Amino acid sequence: MGTRMAKPAIDVGLVSADAGPLLDFYRGVADFTTLDSVEIPNVGTVHKLACGESVLRVLVPANPPQPDGAPSFSARAGIRNLTLEVEDIDAAVAAVPAHGGRVVLPPFELRPGRKVAQAADPDGNMIEFGQD
Repeated sequence: MGTRMAKPAIDVGLVSADAGPLLDFYRGVADFTTLDSVEIPNVGTVHKLACGESVLRVLVPANPPQPDGAPSFSARAGIRNLTLEVEDIDAAVAAVPAHGGRVVLPPFELRPGRKVAQAADPDGNMIEFGQD
């Protein structure tokens, strides 16, 4: 057996050449809250946003990253999207273009009582929105 989680959340890290558009996107689309950033010598700066008890970390490395180049979010293995459960999926999706993102799949009813949508943030990371 492993161990128990110390908090009921999962923190996620993104790597970007420019944190500004990502921070604006997540604050504007899903009301994330800005936390203190951390400067790590010879590594870069970690910008942090709170989402409930979870933290989204955006690392801007000292040496800028190269674009992924994958033709779609499902073309490579690994963590490829974030899912955000929202109170108003239509409002979240409407805010995407205004904050530098792109709507990939408009809201639709996946099953009775469940709506989903997909968007890309300013760096192209896939975001799934869900609403029950």
